Amino acid sequence: MKAKIQYVTAAWLIFGVVVAPPVRAADFEITPFAGYTAGGYFTDDATGASIRLDATANYGIMLDMKDIGDSWFEFYYSRQQTRLKANPGSSAGSRQFDVDVEYFHLGGTYGTSTERLKPFIVGTIGATYMDPKGPGLDSETKFSLSLGGGVKLFLTDRLGIRLDARWFGTFVGGGGTVFCSGSSCLINFQGDLWSQGVANAGVVVAF
Repeated sequence: MKAKIQYVTAAWLIFGVVVAPPVRAADFEITPFAGYTAGGYFTDDATGASIRLDATANYGIMLDMKDIGDSWFEFYYSRQQTRLKANPGSSAGSRQFDVDVEYFHLGGTYGTSTERLKPFIVGTIGATYMDPKGPGLDSETKFSLSLGGGVKLFLTDRLGIRLDARWFGTFVGGGGTVFCSGSSCLINFQGDLWSQGVANAGVVVAF
C-alpha cells in the first residue's frame, strides 16, 4: 500500500511538471545599485578659475517596467556625496565645501537579448538637484538628460546582475550663477552644459 501511494505521488509530480505553464517573463525589475561618478567642472566667469567636483562613489535605484518587445520604461535615481574644490593654483582655492548631487530621471532601455544575457542602450531625461552644504547656500535644480548602455546577466529567471555606464548632461543655459546666499553667489560660470560620467553595478530583482 505504501509503495502504491509513492507511485501515485510520483505520477502526480511528473504530471505537474509536464503540464505546468512555463515561467512567465518578468514585467518589472528593481535594481538597487552602487557606482562611481566622475566629472563636474565649472569655469568661473569672473576669475577664469576651474572649479570641480571630486570623483566619488554614488548609490541609488532603478525601477523598470516592461513596454513592448525588448523596450522598458525606466525611473532612475542616484545620489553622489562629493566636494567642490578649486584646481591647484587657482585664485578660488578657499571655495571648498561638500555638495550632494542627485539625479531624478525617467526614460527607457532597449536591446536585443539571449535567454540570460541582455545588452541594452538607455536614455533618460529629468532633473539634477545640487545641494551645497556651505552655510546659507541655496540648492540648485536644473534640467538634464543621460545616454548610455550596459548589460544584464540573469543567474536565474528572477535574479541577475546589471552593469551600466552613462553620461549625464545638465543644461545651464549659457552660463549663470550657482551656490548663492542671498544676492551673493560663489560661482559665475561659463558654458551651456555641465557633464558627469557614471558607472554602476547592481542586483536585478525581476517579478
